[in-house]
Amino acid sequence: MLRYLLKGLFRLVICVAYRSYRAEGLNGLFQVLPAKLLAPTLVKYGAHIGANIEIHTPITFHNVSSLPGVHYANLQIGSDCYFGREIFFDLADKIVVEDNVTVSMRVMLLTHTHAGKSPLTSGRLPPSQAPIVLKRGCYIGAGATILQGITVGECAIVGAGAVVTRDVPAHTTVVGVPARTIVRKGEV
Repeated sequence: MLRYLLKGLFRLVICVAYRSYRAEGLNGLFQVLPAKLLAPTLVKYGAHIGANIEIHTPITFHNVSSLPGVHYANLQIGSDCYFGREIFFDLADKIVVEDNVTVSMRVMLLTHTHAGKSPLTSGRLPPSQAPIVLKRGCYIGAGATILQGITVGECAIVGAGAVVTRDVPAHTTVVGVPARTIVRKGEV
């Protein structure tokens, strides 16, 4: 009985937060929302999420759409995925996570670069964005950063703390800053 009351209370809080502050209200709640309510809330507001995912809070979303009902439409997650705590999702462009992917704690998924009001935006660092794709069965280690336009291949491993600046081929292990290959498919 208490569980149903708490679930109803959280749903009311979600509704009030959204009506008051739109996506920013939801983003604030994603810092404290019980994990079981996270996926259904994201789906309600436009994300595409498969079955049997485990996603932990706190979690941060940046650059969500301002269009009602599709705020999180750039987030697509397959089935049987795991997401650790304190992941940062930049939704300026699509983030596609296929089935059976593990994304460890404190990972940053950055789909855009924008230097703001810096004079660099008109020359050396113009604004850009591109999707991120995490292919089936890949593993992203704690604290890794995946930059815009990157595809991490099927069953690839990104080591903890790596900064991925180039695509990672399937069945490959990369580590370091910038990430470099240490194991390829077929090597022991």
